[in-house]
Amino acid sequence: MLDAERQPLGIREIARRLALSPSIVQRLIRSLHQANFVSQDAETQRYSLGYRSLSLGSSLATEDNLISAAMPVLSRMTRELEVNAFLAVVSGDRLVYVLALQSAGPIAIRSASGTVAAFHSTAMGKVMLAEEGPRRFDELLGRGTLERFTEATVTDRKALAAQLEEIRNQGYATSEEENLPGVVAAGACVRNASGRCIAAISAAYAPHLQPALKLPQAIAATMRAANEISLSLGCPETLLKKAGPLAVVGGNVA
Repeated sequence: MLDAERQPLGIREIARRLALSPSIVQRLIRSLHQANFVSQDAETQRYSLGYRSLSLGSSLATEDNLISAAMPVLSRMTRELEVNAFLAVVSGDRLVYVLALQSAGPIAIRSASGTVAAFHSTAMGKVMLAEEGPRRFDELLGRGTLERFTEATVTDRKALAAQLEEIRNQGYATSEEENLPGVVAAGACVRNASGRCIAAISAAYAPHLQPALKLPQAIAATMRAANEISLSLGCPETLLKKAGPLAVVGGNVA
């Protein structure tokens, strides 16, 4: 029913249409929301399809402006740089993959649309964390110990918070073997017409298999791609960070 509806619906309207009691619909919606199959508008409290419904083959993939704007840009990036490209959004307190495009390059990263990614170890996640700000830091990361995926994963909250401040200022994030061994990624924000960060994209590759592709090049390409998507969504160019010269210090991007 939600897939066929273009406008978000409230609990009572859903209950009326399905001839169910509001209390039953509330329980069903709560479960679907926790699993990211539906999303809730923070202002109206109404519900619509969530991005995990992509895994079920919903109409969201063809109707969502974000996906329509991002798909050709990310496809081009995978062809030109032979990187794997991703688009993710924050749904509730989770980071959810919306698009996952595999390149013809030497590595394959299996992250299907609708699956959940970590905030603290991915380039996309760190970009979104930086934009959400300190107020949502613990809410999105949880109160427990941050999971260590590789030896390089940043699990110290203070160190991560300092990293996020840099990300906010520079307009991009990197993940250098922090999520998967041997894989490096660059991430940047996608902004809507008001300049708000509504999603993040990333480009991931394996430096030891693709030595010709340097991290500054991947960062610049990712920022350009994010800006192109943002402009197509109506974001003013003045609100976008440009991919300027990137200095390399001791093997790391400064």
